[in-house]
Amino acid sequence: MCAQPAAPPAKHSHPSHSGSTAIQQAPGEGDADEAEAVDEAADSKPHSGPYRSPYKPSFRAPLAELLFDAGQPRGSVAAESSVPLSEWYGPQVRHEWGSWGVPARAFDCPPGVWEKPAEWRRERVVAAAARFIGHEYQHHHVPDWDPPDDWPWKECCGARHGKGIDCSNFSGWNYNWSFGIHLNTDIHTQARQSTARSAHGELHAHVIERPEGKPAEWYDELCRTLRAGDLLYIRNAARTKVTHVIMWVGECAESPDGTPLVIDSTGGRIKDANGHAIPCGIHLRPFRKGSWYHASFDHAHRWVK
Repeated sequence: MCAQPAAPPAKHSHPSHSGSTAIQQAPGEGDADEAEAVDEAADSKPHSGPYRSPYKPSFRAPLAELLFDAGQPRGSVAAESSVPLSEWYGPQVRHEWGSWGVPARAFDCPPGVWEKPAEWRRERVVAAAARFIGHEYQHHHVPDWDPPDDWPWKECCGARHGKGIDCSNFSGWNYNWSFGIHLNTDIHTQARQSTARSAHGELHAHVIERPEGKPAEWYDELCRTLRAGDLLYIRNAARTKVTHVIMWVGECAESPDGTPLVIDSTGGRIKDANGHAIPCGIHLRPFRKGSWYHASFDHAHRWVK
């Protein structure tokens, strides 16, 4: 389990790129990998070969329409940070950002996207997240930062090095790229953040509070209330603080047993519908009644209304 990051210094931009725009991140922003304390896959079935998920995304709008800009320069690896790609693994990034790698670019919103119906925009942010299914869990600011083997590494459930991102950088990344909504990527700050800077001015999230009563009594009600793209904040195993964030997928994916799905970046301790452990990293996962996600749900933020 990764240790809690030290308190970060004051936020600042990369000094050699003052003409570009980046999310104001400090080394150490992200989550502390504390979700690893919860193991719901201890009795999972063994499987051989690459993992094959029983879940798959499903959208009403054509995927090519939802992600029309994914094949454009805006959707390229080089565009993920305002630091030029040629400098991603250079001495200045190593010195300033260390194991977290380059900071995320602060994206604008493509013309016409914010004017689309809410249902289309919800599908867009889920589709944007699903592009990274299979990426590992890593304490990185951007999903495709993939340093060499001799680069400093912050220990986690992922491989020694590789493409990947942690839960709160992932949720922040998806809203940043999809709509130009700029969330803080520290898990504790993001969980409290109901107002955000964006390409559309200051936005206010609709907050969905944890219902009163025992979790079993409000599971169905919560599932009916949530909409695709909502960000759900989850407490730790002791339920003393928020340590994880997941994105509600809802009708934007197919589940063989009908269990609602979320997408997140976390460890390999949740089982799928076939009884197999879902690997560490970015995957579709079930939001089961009585699960850690359900019982430790704290609140949700809806940015697409």
